[in-house]
Amino acid sequence: MLSRRLRLLVAAVLAVPALAGGAIAASAAPVQPAPTVDWTDPTQGSHLRLGLRLDKGGVTPTLMEIDRGFTSSLRGSDGPFVLRLRDSAGAVLDVLALDDPLALRTYNVKQKAHGTLRLEAADVVVDLPVVDTATTLEVILDRRRIGTVDVGSLIQACQGKRLPCAFS
Repeated sequence: MLSRRLRLLVAAVLAVPALAGGAIAASAAPVQPAPTVDWTDPTQGSHLRLGLRLDKGGVTPTLMEIDRGFTSSLRGSDGPFVLRLRDSAGAVLDVLALDDPLALRTYNVKQKAHGTLRLEAADVVVDLPVVDTATTLEVILDRRRIGTVDVGSLIQACQGKRLPCAFS
């Protein structure tokens, strides 16, 4: 049979995490449910997914679809690869800046040195918010516009259709 001290110690060890967990749970912010997605309206709770093939001479779309869910909230980078979503009047609706997809970073263990190689071409997939007035996506690399992609046709073609909706 266990001594009284040992029983008290075991009870304390078991009780402290339960009490602390309750205090932590009570002080945490309530969990917000995920926003609901309207399956027929691509401007609500959906995103524009674009696959782009980049090279030094331009950009070619390889994937164009609207899918359920929301775009990433991880914004704020200021890399040399910039995507500007524009409306028919040319106003900027959204901007996404990323690292250069043609830059391949390397590390030489023997020389303990970093290096960067330039690729001839690269494939990139990006998610942007669906804005029903968007018409074009301007693709900029190293402060030079390398092309534009028509997204207005995709948004128009997917109006009222079930998601995911692709356009070719």
